Amino acid sequence: MRLAWFRPHPGPDSADDLALVIEGLRATHAVHLVDARAAHDFVWQAAQGMFDLCVYELDDTLAHQYIWPYVLHYPGVLALRTSRLHESRAMSLTHQHRDADREAEMAFADGQARNDTPWLPVRGGWSTWRIPVLASRVTAVADDALAAAVSEACPGARVVVTPAGVPDPLETARGESSRGGAVRVLVCDGAPARMVERAAARAREAGAGVELAHGGAGEVSGLLAADVIVATRWPTLGRPLVAALLGAAAGKVVIVAETASTARWPLLDPQTWQPRSLLAGPGVTEAPIAISIDPRDEEHSLMLALVRLSGDAELRASLGRAAREWWQRHATVANAVTEWHTLLEQAARLQPLARPAGWPPHLDAAGDGTMRAILDQFGIDHGRV
Repeated sequence: MRLAWFRPHPGPDSADDLALVIEGLRATHAVHLVDARAAHDFVWQAAQGMFDLCVYELDDTLAHQYIWPYVLHYPGVLALRTSRLHESRAMSLTHQHRDADREAEMAFADGQARNDTPWLPVRGGWSTWRIPVLASRVTAVADDALAAAVSEACPGARVVVTPAGVPDPLETARGESSRGGAVRVLVCDGAPARMVERAAARAREAGAGVELAHGGAGEVSGLLAADVIVATRWPTLGRPLVAALLGAAAGKVVIVAETASTARWPLLDPQTWQPRSLLAGPGVTEAPIAISIDPRDEEHSLMLALVRLSGDAELRASLGRAAREWWQRHATVANAVTEWHTLLEQAARLQPLARPAGWPPHLDAAGDGTMRAILDQFGIDHGRV
């Protein structure tokens, strides 16, 4: 299949799960990456039938704004990367002096007019992603909670969860052999650093040996040198938990926030050291692969986890083994590529959704209104142009 894949920053990156999916799909599909510059040629390329399907990565950044018109006029697969799109979309429309269009999109998105200044945080229900979701054949997300929210807000939309996949860190290097002394803790990007430092200080006061290091889990040497990976980013905003998955792939103890995004993961509660599934009810039956921290009690819960882990090498080893086995079953790049291959084959056979009631008319504008108005002034038939 010939794919036009819209993404602002093409190129493989160990922390970019979709970049790795794209590379895997190239074995069976012709993938043409479309950044902001290449998008100028897309219209004539599409008119010549160069593509069978479009894929759009959409996130809440100004770099992704060039994608919106193509999502609306060339329905395809929407890879929704976040649960919030409103800030960058509002800023873009404001900078184009399209205030009426911005207000119309706000009203359609959450049913009421909004007057929030677009460059300030807009908290609440402005689900801007309703527009690209309802304009697409199918929406792909990497988060169960986001999938549920999209399905609830967009009845009739086709929403699919495509699990994120990460590479095997052990293929490129080996971690340091276990040594005695302090437990090495890698604080990954997104985790609240000051909170972790306070929790570590309290753990040391309780007699635990803890060494902290800060960095990204994509830095393989730092990842493999660590004993524990703290990846407690929240809210997740529907983004894949790449740092936690990389820690699991490396066979490390991973500490995550207890959120809807990790609800299906088999986790340990540091308050009781019991599997969370036993507390929450039936559902998860696999061995615990990580430790979950309640965001309402994160510093205290993390301190408890660090104290226990610093003195229990057997627990660290068992969690690490279970985490790697779980990654092999659920979160490899090969698994993600297989899921995407199935999704693309199905999407190619789907028709776009019908426009819902209240759809803002400007979203379907062809962009030739000014030209047609000028032609009308001279009495020229549009059909001859």
